[in-house]
Amino acid sequence: MALNKEQEEIYKKAMDEAKKELDSVDSKMQEEIQNARQKLADLQESKKHFRQIYEGTALLLGIEVEPEEENSLSQASKKAKQGNDKEGEEDSENAEAAQTQSA
Repeated sequence: MALNKEQEEIYKKAMDEAKKELDSVDSKMQEEIQNARQKLADLQESKKHFRQIYEGTALLLGIEVEPEEENSLSQASKKAKQGNDKEGEEDSENAEAAQTQSA
């Protein structure tokens, strides 16, 4: 199916507009990524300052606190393990139910 000149021009204009919009979206995406990175850096810096205050205050009070890495990692691994255990239980229950129905 061949296009006449008028149709070809319409499609070329549509294609050019779509390309401009794609470039615009790419540009906006990069801008948002940079904003997110900056916000993350600001939050990390803020966290570092508050952690220093927290640890300094604990030291003055004679309270022992866990280092940040151990505390964050242990909490994250506990949450991940709990989530995996629940998923495993649900999967085995679903498999048993499927076997019962097919029998």
